[in-house]
Amino acid sequence: MSIGAGFSSKTAWKREGLQSAYGSPAACGAGDQIPLISESLSPEVAKELDNTIRHKAGVGGSDIIGKGVQGSIEIEAVYRGIEAIFAAALGFCNYTASPATIAAGVYKHTIEPAENLHADGWEAGDGVLANSGLLAGDQKIRRGSLCIDKSVSLWEHGSTMIQAITIKGDAKGVRVTLELIPYKLDRASAVNTTSAAWDIPGADWLSILFQDMVLWIDDYSIVNALTSADAIGVNAFEIKLQNNLKIERDSLSGLYIAEPRREGKRLVTGSFSFPRYESDTFLGNLVAQTRKMAMLRFTGSQIGATGHYRTFWLWLPTLRFDKVDAPVSGSGMIPVAHTFTAELPPGVAMGFPAEATKELLMQIQNDLATNPML
Repeated sequence: MSIGAGFSSKTAWKREGLQSAYGSPAACGAGDQIPLISESLSPEVAKELDNTIRHKAGVGGSDIIGKGVQGSIEIEAVYRGIEAIFAAALGFCNYTASPATIAAGVYKHTIEPAENLHADGWEAGDGVLANSGLLAGDQKIRRGSLCIDKSVSLWEHGSTMIQAITIKGDAKGVRVTLELIPYKLDRASAVNTTSAAWDIPGADWLSILFQDMVLWIDDYSIVNALTSADAIGVNAFEIKLQNNLKIERDSLSGLYIAEPRREGKRLVTGSFSFPRYESDTFLGNLVAQTRKMAMLRFTGSQIGATGHYRTFWLWLPTLRFDKVDAPVSGSGMIPVAHTFTAELPPGVAMGFPAEATKELLMQIQNDLATNPML
């Protein structure tokens, strides 16, 4: 008899087909394994209790009125292997512009927030050109099949959408937390029956490390670009995108949920902290509500012998501080914690990519030659 253990588990993510219907899982395979740290996805059943009066104090029974799964996973941040997850969370990669070829075997992926996350068609403004290879009926799909082999059984979470993504780091490492909305859990899937073919891209995952990071921040400007003089030393950071997807059922979806749709504005928030209180600059920015712009860049190892390096960027074109804390908690150093909300920029900030017209822009440079949405 198999016994479930975390060390023997295996997890994979596969974007679902460009013409697939919501609720139709994709088969995970080679290159789809992801670097799982922890998982807490729980199936649940909604019931209507029998409360008819029957001369007894107890509940007489119940009827199932809904089935669902909710929870989260945490994964290691890596330079290659989770592009499809980032694309599902933010929603868009330009068809022809991403990835951009930087050199032979070096590609830069640009991932942008989309207005909607439900399936919708590719349009001319998405970079689709004549003879592009897209077929009639192909759609932008921002959902995937998340599969976890727990030894006792293989758990398939079909048509999983990402309610929120949090990227955070400190000296212990850089992690990505995903709050998920799967369509349903299937432990006897006819599509994903084994994890034998799941593997990682390359010989090993290449982790994004905290010490790989530089963080530049200064006043928002369309004239003056960020430079190394704007670098600050932080001991922790966090960036969160909340997609605000609504979970609901209707007469067509039955016991399971309908495809989630955005029910309000997305929200990008974040924080960073200093180990020591040495300046009042950001306190002044809080009071004045000064627009700031920021860039986080992580630089890893060289891609082959190309002279180019694995790189991960988080661009924040406009942010304003919500709170700055410098609490005295004893006789030691006074730390400083800053929280902020990102906003739509008035224009593309100087030195930022041309696509940085939303609250957040993500770029990844690695050796993956294909667009993760295709």
